[in-house]
Amino acid sequence: MPLWLKRDYKAAAYVLTSCVLGLIFMRLIVYFAALPSETYGQTLGGNALFSLCSQLIFFLAIPFCIYKFYGKRTVKQTLEHSSIGRFKAYYLLALPLGIAVFFLTVGVSAAWTGLLRLTGYTVPQSSDNMPEKFVFGFLVADILLTAVLPAVCEEFSMRGGVLTTARRSFRSAFCIVLCAVIFGLFHQNIRQVFYTAMFGALAAYITLRTKSLYPAMIMHFANNFCSVYIDYAVNYDWAFGGLYTFLGAMPVWALTFVFLAVGLFAAAMVVLMMYFCDRRSPKGRFAIIDYDKADITNRTADGEAGESDVNNSESKREFYGNFEKLYKPTLRDVAVFIALGVVTLLTTVFTYVWGFFY
Repeated sequence: MPLWLKRDYKAAAYVLTSCVLGLIFMRLIVYFAALPSETYGQTLGGNALFSLCSQLIFFLAIPFCIYKFYGKRTVKQTLEHSSIGRFKAYYLLALPLGIAVFFLTVGVSAAWTGLLRLTGYTVPQSSDNMPEKFVFGFLVADILLTAVLPAVCEEFSMRGGVLTTARRSFRSAFCIVLCAVIFGLFHQNIRQVFYTAMFGALAAYITLRTKSLYPAMIMHFANNFCSVYIDYAVNYDWAFGGLYTFLGAMPVWALTFVFLAVGLFAAAMVVLMMYFCDRRSPKGRFAIIDYDKADITNRTADGEAGESDVNNSESKREFYGNFEKLYKPTLRDVAVFIALGVVTLLTTVFTYVWGFFY
């Protein structure tokens, strides 16, 4: 196998190391610095320190430098399976999808938190005290820190370079499951592990199907934006401010019906997005090559390759990529990934046992 494939695995491992250890490092800094939080402005300042450093440095800048200088890969090569090229109108379907996903995560989070309480877990209470009078600047800052930065930085690291590396070794279905596990444990928070895993799986699926990072970014932004908006709506009596109270007062059967309806709506948005994706792909189709028992999806575009070239034994490679067959990683290749999995699993358990960092 080419040495660049092994180097690419190491680069992806170092990127995840930056994300995982960077998150732990920033949480320790904020936790032990004991920043003042008497006012919401001070609380927001602490959140800004945490988010700006973790997102811009550990999730974006360091990963970019690792791929660029160690992996010796351009942005296009790094995002081989999740291009950030031309924006297509149907990507905007990820906006209502993200809103639907927010409602679904509220249900999953509530159910999971209820199960945790049954085991004796005490949910930490938020100490954020919003000012009595609405401050527009605070809302903008919260949207930037909670919705914009994660949508860009986390997607670049998780559904960008790491997903591309995984796709070189595993079929799409396994990559989706892998991204779910990684994203769930990546948050290192017992209360977030399940709904973030579900979100990670959906984002990975959409990214692989559309070969674009934009839909996952939009969905991520919409989901997090809803969270920010609802917090402000509750405090300032805006529209939908009574959402949580309303849902909490509903009987179980009605609540189940509502979440099933939202789930069907989310599924419809995904199906519609995939319809436009397939319809607008080059020549409106995909050419599928099966060799070495690997399912490789190839796009053939005018000027790139014809059917005869694709079927030629010498051309049995992924024309949208740079490799001829799925790379089988060695234990040495995945050792760092396994170690990071153990670390994130332990820190997630710590948040359950001691509520550390929260």
